[in-house]
Amino acid sequence: MHPAAIAFRNPAALHARCDYGRPRRLYFEPDYETCAVVPDPTAWEPLPADYAERFAPGYFTPGTGLVELFKVPDTVTDRDTLAAMVETLGDPHPVTLGDADDPPGEPITHLLPESGRRPGLHVDNHQNLLYGERRKARRRLCVNLGPGPRYLLLADTDILSICRCVRDRYEDHRPSTDDLRMYLALHRPLRLLRLRIDPGEGWLAPTSFLPYDESTEGLDLPSGTSSWLGHWEPYLFDPLI
Repeated sequence: MHPAAIAFRNPAALHARCDYGRPRRLYFEPDYETCAVVPDPTAWEPLPADYAERFAPGYFTPGTGLVELFKVPDTVTDRDTLAAMVETLGDPHPVTLGDADDPPGEPITHLLPESGRRPGLHVDNHQNLLYGERRKARRRLCVNLGPGPRYLLLADTDILSICRCVRDRYEDHRPSTDDLRMYLALHRPLRLLRLRIDPGEGWLAPTSFLPYDESTEGLDLPSGTSSWLGHWEPYLFDPLI
């Protein structure tokens, strides 16, 4: 299985802000889709020693498959200056995904606007690409505008690996969150990473390729975000870790 590829320079810095856990599935919970995959709140533990190297990008890791954490430039002070910065990053047509303001204590923050329900760990499907095209999908850029910290949740297995386990004709398939749920129903191995994102920090991730969500569980302050999709080169920002 392919793990998340996280850009970092210092393994100790990744250990300092990353927890390691396991998922569970929800059935008939209010406000959640049935079979939503969420973190087990009792299972978070420190990233195992010498485990950070498992997530280091390899020579053949494409830029579209890279997770990057970054510090927002000091010139960005609000959502308007953030939007202006995004316009300078190299994609002439970034897709605005809008803003969110989340209270503390939410195991999963994302809501589906059409139903108002939470999907749990999911893959973005704005482009709805086939299996063979999925690696070309846009990455998601998200910035935490505070006032509190929040978490980025990532599965350690990508949706293409998941599809190969659950679909006979995966080459003709359009990967979706249902594949992740089926994978868990078959008791296949999956672990989760929880990366702390402080106010004034952001992340880039291949969210059409790697199941993800965000969380404010266990935190005391609300936090707001702004998000975009775009085709951005890797390492536009210095690595935060």
